[in-house]
Amino acid sequence: MVRGMNMLVLMVFLGAAIQSCSAQTTYTVGDGVGWNVLVNTTQAYELWAANKTFMVGDILVFNFVNGTQNVAEVTKSAFDSCNITSTISVYTDPPVRITLATPGEHFYTSTYTNRCSLGQKLAINVNAASAPGPAPTTTPTPPAASAPAPTSTPTRSPMTYTVGDGVGWNVLVNTTRAYELWAANKTFMVGDILVFNFVNGTQNVAEVTKSAFDSCNITSTISVYTDPPVRITLATPGEHFYTSTYTNRCSLGQKLAINVNAASAPGPAPTTTPTPPAASAPAPTSTPTRSPMTYTVGDGVGWNVLVNTTRAYELWAANKTFMVGDILVFNFVNGTQNVAEVTKSVFDSCNITSTISIYTDPPVKITLATLGEHFYTSTYTNRCSLGQKLAINVTGSSATTPSPSPTTTPSSPPPGSTPTPSSPSPATPPSPGNSAASLGVSGLFSGMLSIAVVLLY
Repeated sequence: MVRGMNMLVLMVFLGAAIQSCSAQTTYTVGDGVGWNVLVNTTQAYELWAANKTFMVGDILVFNFVNGTQNVAEVTKSAFDSCNITSTISVYTDPPVRITLATPGEHFYTSTYTNRCSLGQKLAINVNAASAPGPAPTTTPTPPAASAPAPTSTPTRSPMTYTVGDGVGWNVLVNTTRAYELWAANKTFMVGDILVFNFVNGTQNVAEVTKSAFDSCNITSTISVYTDPPVRITLATPGEHFYTSTYTNRCSLGQKLAINVNAASAPGPAPTTTPTPPAASAPAPTSTPTRSPMTYTVGDGVGWNVLVNTTRAYELWAANKTFMVGDILVFNFVNGTQNVAEVTKSVFDSCNITSTISIYTDPPVKITLATLGEHFYTSTYTNRCSLGQKLAINVTGSSATTPSPSPTTTPSSPPPGSTPTPSSPSPATPPSPGNSAASLGVSGLFSGMLSIAVVLLY
């Protein structure tokens, strides 16, 4: 009888232990953003952790580009002060996988200069579990996932997918899984179209075999497309693999694997179409009255230089209607950027020798007071030519038009940047040019853009 009870207790204990192990959760720190410094916020990882419950045995995964970051576990006092003179442990080889072995508070940051003070820091509280987890470990990168097997899918009308959405087709910093994540929640069918956007001469699109895709040994290709935007109609079911023949692009994550499901009718052969001409900003038109709106320029990306694209803000503005009374909010780290309103000729040439007005204290809030085109950039070196520039066309009036003065008072430029700005009231709006875009932006990569931020100090 006693022996039977002992066996029962043992079975209950083992069952609880097994349940504890099966309940283990793996958290990717920052999700798609990875482990990095993000512009416009020092609370990114605090917000990421806010709605999560961490238990002993759970695993934290820190993704970053090798050699650009590390992960340091530190004490609370070092974390709070960002005085990283001593650490509990440091991990350097991504992806870093840390198994939470003890309950209580744990603090992580980076030993790279200023990373902690710029917000690359994570504090979590670990709850006790029925069985202790193993000691912190790091494990090698998991093998790349291939596209799932074909499945039977109901017939629908063909769809057009812009690969990477607003980010386009490029190498993105801090992640080699950008396009894997982009494709993860999509169903591709015969007849659908893939659109690859990139700057002519800087990329191409190569369809390759699975073995070439997995090994990134791009010595042979099925087909190569060089003229953007590349439009490929999916003509056959099964797995399709795309990358670039440019050096190291595949190994850096510029690769897309998809699985195409059969449809009722086969799609046409793969085709490419020429780049459409840049659209001019439409002339001001009569627009129905509405309440004033506040637009955060670049949304979560903020106001900065973005790697791999000089059209980020053009794409951001493309699907928006700006009206007199609306407000633009420019978010950036104080002392690293500014906002300069300039003329069209200065905007087009990026010769920032004169400005209409300059704003230096973030967040900069500018109320749109006049109709017509407005042009914004930064007086910091090369920022305009690197794509930190925004052209918008203001039409109509909102229901309540505020006073014509900008919400943020213009400030003097940083030493040696530009001459003192003139009056913030622009001259008669210039005739519409080719500055505002007509391309749409949507989807997952409004978040993914954050991955592409680079701080130029």
